[in-house]
Amino acid sequence: MHLVLSGEGNGDIGKLSYQEEKFIPASMYYIIDKIIEQKLNYSFYELTPDLITFVPKTELLKRQNKFISFPSKGKNKETAIFFKNARTLAIIASEKAKELGDEDVIAILFRDTDGTVSTVKGMWNEKIKSIEKGFDYENFDRGVAMIPKPKSEAWLICALQSTPYQNCKKLENRSGNDDSPNNLKDELESFEISNEEINSMIQNGNINIEKIDMPSFIDFKKRLKELL
Repeated sequence: MHLVLSGEGNGDIGKLSYQEEKFIPASMYYIIDKIIEQKLNYSFYELTPDLITFVPKTELLKRQNKFISFPSKGKNKETAIFFKNARTLAIIASEKAKELGDEDVIAILFRDTDGTVSTVKGMWNEKIKSIEKGFDYENFDRGVAMIPKPKSEAWLICALQSTPYQNCKKLENRSGNDDSPNNLKDELESFEISNEEINSMIQNGNINIEKIDMPSFIDFKKRLKELL
């Protein structure tokens, strides 16, 4: 198996260390790794880091510029962007499969839903569908949309709040706007837990991904497990 990953920023799936030419994982990758560990009984990153290809968002955008894909009348322009993101990642994953002679390549595209309280539900559905259509357009059937609702902080807050894993579904109805009052980013920072500590908590099970009962999380976990 080989993973081809792309995220939005350094703090979600991770980043590429150009000096060392290696992938540096972040919290959302460790969630991926824990799901894989449940199936394979080992940490994919710890034992097979060379089987991970990380595509920075900037590189993904450069490669997708050759695609001319205009949204149809009435279609959200942002939807077309996610469609093109997925198309590009599917092409990269297919190239990697051909290079390795290995059909067992899984592509994971991470994006936050973002949006406001009134728009987040519709935006989540649109982004999931547009990413899936992008993978389908390239006849790539091993692609996964990793779309927290409204953003990755909600998944982590579910486990870190004062009553862990309780009433977490309501977090999905919060605003994904970092400038909104009581936003999720500030709430996560208020726990004063470093990114490194969060990563360790996911790895050692102190953040138990089996207890995160949120539709967007369950949707992602189910799709990834199906491919494993």
